[in-house]
Amino acid sequence: ALVATADAVRHYQAVCLPMSLAGRLVGRLMPSLSARAARPAPGIVRRGMASYTEQMEKTGRPLSPHVTIYAFPTIALSSITVRATGILLTVGCVGVAGVSATSGPEATKSKVQAIADSGAAPLAKFAVSWPLAYHFCGACRHAVWDLKGYGFTNAMMLQSSYAVMGASLAIAFLATSASLPADKKE
Repeated sequence: ALVATADAVRHYQAVCLPMSLAGRLVGRLMPSLSARAARPAPGIVRRGMASYTEQMEKTGRPLSPHVTIYAFPTIALSSITVRATGILLTVGCVGVAGVSATSGPEATKSKVQAIADSGAAPLAKFAVSWPLAYHFCGACRHAVWDLKGYGFTNAMMLQSSYAVMGASLAIAFLATSASLPADKKE
């Protein structure tokens, strides 16, 4: 058995790991300097070599499934949704800033007031409050993971994914309903 000494581990962390990362970076930026450049491109088969499909048929192993039939785990979907809501919030802020910059603040105020007075007001308010609530709850979850190192089991991550969804929906419904005008009785 090979036993890693503390000096060997420190050498790997200090020298080998940065060099391998630098090698990958150089390989991506300058492929002509990389050993990968000597390999044929995907789909090009060298003389005498079987294609990937032929190799898998010889071994009896199936080809990897396509991403369209792969069911993403709930944890992955939750993480993707945190990123997507961040992108949506950024696009929304840039859009409002763009309207304000090109048309002036009064035009922005009148457009927002027109949406608030329309029948689409509850939907518009929910469309703003839910991504904000989900992104905030997801950020809180990631802060707990990063700062405390708590919740890194699959079961806890799955529970936190459902908790983030439930909390964000509750916050969004509360924010939407609290901001709606009261019914006027005549």
